[in-house]
Amino acid sequence: MDLQRSDLDNHRRILGIAFIAINALTVLVGVGLAVFFAFAGAMMVSESSLAEDRASYWLFGGGISACVLAFGLPGVIAGIGLLKRRGWSRVLALVLGIVGLFNFPLGTCLGIYAIWFYAQEGSDRVLAS
Repeated sequence: MDLQRSDLDNHRRILGIAFIAINALTVLVGVGLAVFFAFAGAMMVSESSLAEDRASYWLFGGGISACVLAFGLPGVIAGIGLLKRRGWSRVLALVLGIVGLFNFPLGTCLGIYAIWFYAQEGSDRVLAS
């Protein structure tokens, strides 16, 4: 089935919006975790909690928050690139779509949609216009 260029352009736009929306949720979770660990670490101020314990708690929380943010930010960047028709966004979106297949259920749906879109003939010319 051959899709027309305007149909492919609409799918490119939808894919960009989907990348931004789904990965913005991941970024929001990362920010929420950072805030949670910051407040919880601040509550550990007591005689029984050592400074080393608080520092290790903040490092642990910061590490988890940074990892979650590291998973979400590239998807937001790919979505913005798709909406602005940047050539580099094609490869980034395809790689993130494949990696996202393991992130059930939203990442799986987004990954299948990204792979389907890039399997269409002419999808590489949609970004060039």
